[in-house]
Amino acid sequence: MHLSIWQESGLINKGRKVFSILIKRRAGFTPRKISLPQTRYFMCGITGSFNCSEGIDTGRLFEATEMIHYRGPDDFGYMLVESDFNFTEINRSNYTGIPPNKDYSGGFGFRRLSIQDLTENGHQPMCDKSRNYWIEFNGEVYNFIEIREELIAKGYKFNSGCDTEVVLNSFIEWGDECVSKFQGMWSFAILDKGRKRLFCSVDRFGIKPFYYFFNGIEFHFGSEIKQVLKLIRRRSSFNYKVLFDYLVAESYGNETEETFFTGIKKLLPGHNLVINLANAHYDIHFNKYWELKVNHEVHNLTDEEYIKDRIRELFFNSLRMRLRSDVEVGTCLSGGIDSSSIVCALDKISNSGTKQSLFTILSGEGRLNEYPHAKTIAEKVNGRHFTKTIGTKDLKEDIKKLIWHNDEPLLKASMYGGFYAYKLASENGIKVILDGQGIDEYAGGYFIPPYNELLNYLKRSGKKEILKDQKRHIRENEGISAASMRYSTMKYVFKKNLHNMFDSRFRVKLKKSVGEWFDKDFVYNNLHKSQLYGKYDLEDPYLHEDDVKSKSYKLLKFLNLPGILRQVDRNSMAFSVEARVPFLDHQLVEFVYSLPSEFIIKRNTTKYAFRESMRGIVPDSILDRTDKIGFYIDEYSLLKEMKDLIYGYVESISEDNGIYNRNFVLNNLDKLLEKRENYDSKLWRYMNGIIWENLFNVI
Repeated sequence: MHLSIWQESGLINKGRKVFSILIKRRAGFTPRKISLPQTRYFMCGITGSFNCSEGIDTGRLFEATEMIHYRGPDDFGYMLVESDFNFTEINRSNYTGIPPNKDYSGGFGFRRLSIQDLTENGHQPMCDKSRNYWIEFNGEVYNFIEIREELIAKGYKFNSGCDTEVVLNSFIEWGDECVSKFQGMWSFAILDKGRKRLFCSVDRFGIKPFYYFFNGIEFHFGSEIKQVLKLIRRRSSFNYKVLFDYLVAESYGNETEETFFTGIKKLLPGHNLVINLANAHYDIHFNKYWELKVNHEVHNLTDEEYIKDRIRELFFNSLRMRLRSDVEVGTCLSGGIDSSSIVCALDKISNSGTKQSLFTILSGEGRLNEYPHAKTIAEKVNGRHFTKTIGTKDLKEDIKKLIWHNDEPLLKASMYGGFYAYKLASENGIKVILDGQGIDEYAGGYFIPPYNELLNYLKRSGKKEILKDQKRHIRENEGISAASMRYSTMKYVFKKNLHNMFDSRFRVKLKKSVGEWFDKDFVYNNLHKSQLYGKYDLEDPYLHEDDVKSKSYKLLKFLNLPGILRQVDRNSMAFSVEARVPFLDHQLVEFVYSLPSEFIIKRNTTKYAFRESMRGIVPDSILDRTDKIGFYIDEYSLLKEMKDLIYGYVESISEDNGIYNRNFVLNNLDKLLEKRENYDSKLWRYMNGIIWENLFNVI
């Protein structure tokens, strides 16, 4: 959007107080002349390879870096670690080809997507003046201007205006604790020559990915799994536990540190990883630097006006931070509450009459078509509204490409929505886009009437008047009788207690759902290894008392958000587009998540506190929507059109493949696609699993 014409920068007054200003750079507005550091952001791809036994394969390091060129088409660079811990640096200007393998114990590879400028000052891998510290950084620390001024006050000098140099100097100044000062999204690795130590970190929510392989002798990492597969010099095998949960239990497969590939893991959100490179055998250590917990000062709030004002303030601050860019920032617009709030809030912040660039992908008809809602918002802000309607033909052509970019099979066909939205943005010259992911998980977007989690919490906590009011509104507005509500609540509590006492119920339900779709040994061997059974490690004891908070926590940390963020990163970077998610500003998340649960769901309204904070900013016709559609793809129609392809995919696997019951699907495919009521979503996952296996040559 043309709000990208805004660049937020920092100044220091005599008391060194940092404050933010907005500079309008187009639309006929001429800012007063002031001297500011030029800001630079880079959304990129990182690669790393270390081997303490026989050294690294430089050819593979270069190939693993080049294979994600779309993550950073603007520049590249390498750093190779020699046996004496001196360094060889390779960049565009001195690159003459892949250097021959010699005694290199490790190395970094970097691809750069420049969001601000193309100067060499921000080239990576980057080192400090002493050349003792080297960094490769993917992501953005939005508050780097403020941190930069703090470091300047401590005597640090800067050669660039980029956030990478700020991250590096922050590590030099504050060590591993530096990440607690950052506001943004990141994955990075810093090599400390003096301590012969590699420090790696991922942001609080895992927005930017970090995948790795470690066996004590080798440590390889990358922004995408395919890079690590290239570096480990061997074919990877199925991680049957994760594949089982995806195929049978309908999970994203991203709930834990494990991936679909045996031996390849992801660094969990809010964690640091340290590799000791000094010994003949590498040591690995992990540290969790952030955890989402209920702030009891916030949880005790009762002033609704203060709550609404505070949410609005935090949301606007998050948006201002994510407008720090010298290139145009667009916005995904579905017509739902979340994306509409971003668009309308940005219009309020700018107050400049400039047009936002808005991108809407359409599929479906009737009530499944959200275009009228999106159009309402686009017209309200006088936006440049780009739309594209996609159908089964598009999906048939791109399914392999989408699975390849995601590294793992896709849970639902609706994941195409983001893929085509980012493609549409790229085709119209947009390199940065705002997306509305994340708030549903922590602000109550996935609760349905009669809101049993809230009723159970209110009853247990003794909030009788609120409970009475809640029940009355559910009866009046949802058409649910008091008897039906009592039955629903009793059934919910019974199932919850039964589930907590006996995990066998969960396994029996899974086994029953399998039918004849899969190999019997595959089911038997993995049924009791499922990682989806709900006994998660809930560190905050409050989560055992509040069912609303418990559900939100699980959605945010395990069940939903990790899989969604995988798609946001891969689908956007496939088109060299940087996706920013303002709803995942950690200060905003911590506040809304900690609110009393009766402000998360109030009467017959989910996401109540956030909706009310947007009154007067977003049209009531949007805020009062009770339907939750999201991007819709008719999987049944899609697969029906792809029936011949499905036959081909299933026929390509052997009868003794050990996972799929090939003959069952071949014999029943016509029946499954004959009419909609026969359709089973396992067919979608079946096809995805087979395509993924073939694309990545998994054994």
